[in-house]
This record gives sequence, C-alpha cells and structure tokens, in this order.
Amino acid sequence: MNTVDNQLPFVLKASNINKIQKRNARVDSDFTNSSLNGVDLGDRDSSLNWNLLKNNNLSGFDFSNANLSLAILRGASLKGANLCLAILRGTDLQEADLQGAILSGSILQGANLRAANLSNAYLLGSNLSHAVLSHANLNDAHLLGANLSDTDLCGATVNNARFGWNTGISNRMKVELQLRGAIFED
Repeated sequence: MNTVDNQLPFVLKASNINKIQKRNARVDSDFTNSSLNGVDLGDRDSSLNWNLLKNNNLSGFDFSNANLSLAILRGASLKGANLCLAILRGTDLQEADLQGAILSGSILQGANLRAANLSNAYLLGSNLSHAVLSHANLNDAHLLGANLSDTDLCGATVNNARFGWNTGISNRMKVELQLRGAIFED
C-alpha cells in the first residue's frame, strides 16, 4: 500500500467522518469542514475508490495543496471548499457546486467543469488551460491572472465575473465575454 492508502483512514477518522461502506463505495455522512490538506490522491491505482467522493457534500472541505488529479467529483457539493494550490488535472467536476470555493493557484488543466456552479469562486492565477467550462456558472467569479488557453467557455454565464491579465484570451473572446457581462480589469 502506498502512503496515501495508509494515511487516508486516519485523516477520515480524525475528521469525525462516519464509517465508510467500502463494498458499495458509499459514504453515510457528509465531509463538511473536514481536511485533506496536502494529501496526494492523484494515484488512480490506489485502493481509494474515487466514486467515494462523487455526489457527496464536501462543503468547506480543505483540499489545499492536495493532488486530486483524475478524481471523480461529479455532482459533489464543494461550496466554500479550499482548493488553493490543489492539483486537479483531468478531474471530473461536472455539475459540481463550487460556489464560493477558493481555487486560487490551482492546476485545473483539462478538468471537466461542464455545468459546474463557480459563482463567487476565486480562481486567481489558476491554470484552466484545456478545461471545459461550457454552461458553467461563473457569475461574480474572480479569474484575474488565470490561464484560459484553449478553455471552452461556450454557454458559460459570466455576469460580473472579473477577468484581467489572462493568458489565452483573444481580443475576440474578450469582447464576447464583455457582451455576456464579464468585467475586464486590464
């Protein structure tokens, strides 16, 4: 077993999370205000079943500095979660609720954020290159300094979303986003 497999049960236990039913990869309670700060969960071959986190309440959870590459967090509630400096390469966050989440400095390259709620989220300096944000709610989100190279923003709502000093935004995209209500500070 790798280090993550050895640490995870203690982290969960320390966070006062109810027992996990491994047989059907279900959690009987939510993870509200728990922490996995700095834990590396990026190994898809570990015994952790990623469906464990799917559709669960992870509101206020501290994932700062954690590696969640390729995790399946589809439909999860991550309201106000701290994902600052987290590595989320290829992570499935489709339809996840990330309202007010802190994702500043995080790496979201190739992440699936289709129809995710990122309203009031902080994505300052995040790498969203090749990410899918189609039909996502980015109202009032903070995207200053974010890398948006080859990012799919088709159908995303951007009312009062703050952009500026972004890599990968063409003048045409900038105008289109402004017409949809985005604010550019550069």
